[in-house]
Amino acid sequence: MGIELIATPDDIARCLGFAPSCQVTSQGEAVTAAIWRLGPDKTYVMEGPANDSNVISVPTSGHFQCTYFGDERFKWRRPHGAFRMNLVRAGEQPRGLFTSRQRFAILHIYLPQALVQRFAVDSAGVPEGRSIELIDPMCAHDPEIETVCRRMVREMAEPDRCARLMVDALVHVLTIQLIRRHSNVSGSPVLDAKRPPSYRDSRFRLAIDYLEAHLAEDVGVRELADAAGLSITHLTTLFRDSTGEPPHRYLMRRRFERACELLGDPSINIGDIAYRCGFANSQHLASVMRRRVAMTPTAYRRQLLA
Repeated sequence: MGIELIATPDDIARCLGFAPSCQVTSQGEAVTAAIWRLGPDKTYVMEGPANDSNVISVPTSGHFQCTYFGDERFKWRRPHGAFRMNLVRAGEQPRGLFTSRQRFAILHIYLPQALVQRFAVDSAGVPEGRSIELIDPMCAHDPEIETVCRRMVREMAEPDRCARLMVDALVHVLTIQLIRRHSNVSGSPVLDAKRPPSYRDSRFRLAIDYLEAHLAEDVGVRELADAAGLSITHLTTLFRDSTGEPPHRYLMRRRFERACELLGDPSINIGDIAYRCGFANSQHLASVMRRRVAMTPTAYRRQLLA
C-alpha cells in the first residue's frame, strides 16, 4: 500500500484508509504528532515528497525491517526497533518499505523546516541566512530524543488541558536536540567547539552495527574497539557521550530491548528469544524482565498481543 508522504497525518490517513490511533497538534507551533498502528504480515510502502516539513519517525512498539530510499537512491536497510529514530528531511523524495511478522506502531512528528531554521538562528546562534538541514541518523539511538518521544507518547495517550502546551515544550527540546546532534551544524564551533562528533563518527557507527550483529555473543571492549578501528579509551568516550552508557551496559540494554521486541512475535518461543539475545536460558531472561519491568516474558508477551 502506498502513502504520499506530504507531511500531514490527514494525507497518510486518506491513503491508508484509516486514521492514526491518536494525534495531537502543539499549542503554538503548528507541529503535529501522530501514532500509526500497523498490522503484521504486510508490506507497507511510504513514498512521496516531504515538502516543507521534516518527518521524524520513531517506532514505539514492535520490530520491523525497513529499507529506505531517498531521492531515488538506496540509503540503508536494517532492522528497526523501538525508539530508534530515522528522519525524512524537508524536500526529500522518500520511499520506505516496512515489513514485519508482528504488529508495530510508529510515532511521526511533522516538524516544519521553517521552525527548525528559526530555532537554529534564535536559540543556537546560527548566522542569519545559513541553511540548516537535518540529517537522517538511520535508526541510531539517541537517549535524549527517546526521553522526549516517550513523554510525548504519554501526553497523547492521556491528554488533558495542558497536553498541547506540553507538546509545545517537548517540540522545543526535540528541535534543539536535532540541531545539536542531527544537523549540518552538529559539532560545529557555532554550537560548541568542544562537543565531540559522537555517533556521527563513522567508526562509532561501525561499533554500534557490530554490537547489533553480535547481541547473542559476549563481545569484549577490545574486540569491539578493534572492529571499529578505535582505541578502547576513544571507544568508551564515544559511547558515554552518545548513549550515556559504557559499551557493556549498552550491550546489556540492547539485549533486553531486542528480547522485548521479539516477544511481540508469537511464532518465536521464549527459549529461542533468550538464546538469540544472549541470555543463558529462558529463566535468565525471566529474571531480568522481572527486575526491569516487573513481569515475566509470558505476561509481557500477553500484554503486547492484547
